[in-house]
Amino acid sequence: MDLRALPIDKWSEWALMLLLLLIGIQMRNSGMRLRQILLNPWGMKIAATVILSSWLGSLLAAQLLGMPSSHALALASSFGWYSLSGILVADKLGPVLGSAAFINDLGRELIAILIIPVLMRRHPSAAIGYGGATALDFTLPVIQKSGGIQVVPVAIVSGFILSLLGPILILGFLAI
Repeated sequence: MDLRALPIDKWSEWALMLLLLLIGIQMRNSGMRLRQILLNPWGMKIAATVILSSWLGSLLAAQLLGMPSSHALALASSFGWYSLSGILVADKLGPVLGSAAFINDLGRELIAILIIPVLMRRHPSAAIGYGGATALDFTLPVIQKSGGIQVVPVAIVSGFILSLLGPILILGFLAI
């Protein structure tokens, strides 16, 4: 059997959709309304904090590494979305910086999976924020298991905002 013929990308997409559906059903069964989930001020504040702190860190790194600020801001603006950042950055800045963006975001996600359970006990905002854009999908089960169903709407709003702004900000900074 040829493994390349299997539609693994479609299966993983459907598995993610099923997971999000089940989490949505669980949130609805716990009494949460759609408005409470989508218009969550806590999630919005976490997303804004992640954006600002990522940009501040990238500007400091740009100074230390002697690279243009716009390049550093582009690398920082993916907020953990490694499958997107590597491609967009490599297309404009070359394979070395594209690989750096990919490794940076992949490392962020792996570390997030490890530290979210520890951070969630005392600093739930930091735990959700460290998930970045992946708080909407990949790290959401870890966030839910560590913090309970009540932090899921916060993570969804934060992850959604970061996922929505990521490509726009990356391309905007790369255009400078």
